[in-house]
Amino acid sequence: MNWLTKKVSNVIVTGLVLLSALFSCEDPSRLGIDLIDGDDDLGVLYVEIPLESKVVRMDSINTTNRGIMMTGDYTDNDFGNLKVQSYLRILPPGVSPDIPEAVLEADSLKMDLRILYYSGQSPASHQLSIHQLTEGLDPQKVYYSFDSSQYDPVSIVDTTFMITDADTLLSLDLFNLKDDLFQAMQEYQADSANAAEFLEEFKGLTLLSGKSSSAILGFNNQHPQSELTLYYTTNDTIVNTIDFTYSSYYHQITPDYTGTELEGIEVLTDFTPVSGNSYLQTGAGLVPKVDFTPYYDFIENDTTGTVVINQALLVMDDLQGLDGTIDPPQQMSFFYTNEANEEVLVGDEFQFPGTIQTDAVYISTTRNNLDPFNTSLRSVRAELDTADVVYRPEITLFLQLADGAFDRDDTDKVFSMPFSYVDAPTSVRDIGRNVDRFILPPNNLRLEIFYTRLR
Repeated sequence: MNWLTKKVSNVIVTGLVLLSALFSCEDPSRLGIDLIDGDDDLGVLYVEIPLESKVVRMDSINTTNRGIMMTGDYTDNDFGNLKVQSYLRILPPGVSPDIPEAVLEADSLKMDLRILYYSGQSPASHQLSIHQLTEGLDPQKVYYSFDSSQYDPVSIVDTTFMITDADTLLSLDLFNLKDDLFQAMQEYQADSANAAEFLEEFKGLTLLSGKSSSAILGFNNQHPQSELTLYYTTNDTIVNTIDFTYSSYYHQITPDYTGTELEGIEVLTDFTPVSGNSYLQTGAGLVPKVDFTPYYDFIENDTTGTVVINQALLVMDDLQGLDGTIDPPQQMSFFYTNEANEEVLVGDEFQFPGTIQTDAVYISTTRNNLDPFNTSLRSVRAELDTADVVYRPEITLFLQLADGAFDRDDTDKVFSMPFSYVDAPTSVRDIGRNVDRFILPPNNLRLEIFYTRLR
């Protein structure tokens, strides 16, 4: 029961509120203990409350035009197989090439991709083939992780190479495409009509990793080093270049949990692994669903009805499933979910998924401090402590307000997922940017709470 509804004296209520304000920013080891030493009426206590969680596989992960390309085929005992395939457009040059008529062919076509991250075994042998698309990509369309586009089964290049997590650039020779591109450039004029003709003829490329691969590679296709360059020689000695850029794209992400304890998980359905573990796998949309019911039970079972939360930390530690270059997300936030395992959307003209907010939002004079559903741009950030591999965000005011001011049914369950920003109206962006992951053992998700109450 909410302690604010109890009929206690004004003096006690005022004192408890002041204690809460004083303690909420203090170090947990000192919270209020020296202030009330020997007091027979008030006690500052500490409790750890284990939280319950399920695993949910999200639906419709938006992977469109992220500035990040991925390709790979990786298998392990924890998460099974994850296959990622990228689809991208290439744009013609913005300046008309000036190719002398005497030049009849190009020397080479080089595809450079700046490596942003590497997830999997290192070093590893990686098998990669590149194919031309036979189906155009629509730059106005939103593509999802389950989408695919048609491509020529005959590859432009099929190669196997060694790669490590220390490598920064992937460079490939697309010899079988150079003549077609060079012929297109001989008469090319940099205007909208010629650009449209180019995109109709060259619909794009797909990057497809083979089964012998042992990693997922992530590329920054907006980096200056990421470009497609056509080389040709004039006057026997002068090397000239024509640069193409990478444009709209998406990637298909296909998980296969066969043979793991995640086998049988269905989209948007609560799933409890036999071990009780929680799982997160970003690109595949696999997220823990945290249930705050044990906290509400703790408050309601307090016989004094005078509990004030001085400080509350949500702790996720002893993360498992990290192998070599596989990392947990650097930041996470907590998105409210409904009974259908959908994000709770808030707002009028524009809608955003609602999240647990920072303390600053709840106490702001410009916001409704009893509203749990402000936009996720001001959400709590769970920063990864890379030294101890732990998340420990403070959610003090959220729990204070959850004790009475919030509707329990609206705020008692949240998805723990990577934070970046949201895209109106319905999709959380960037969950499909990478394949960060972790396994959270059942006893390592908890609230650590310092609280004051009457003895």
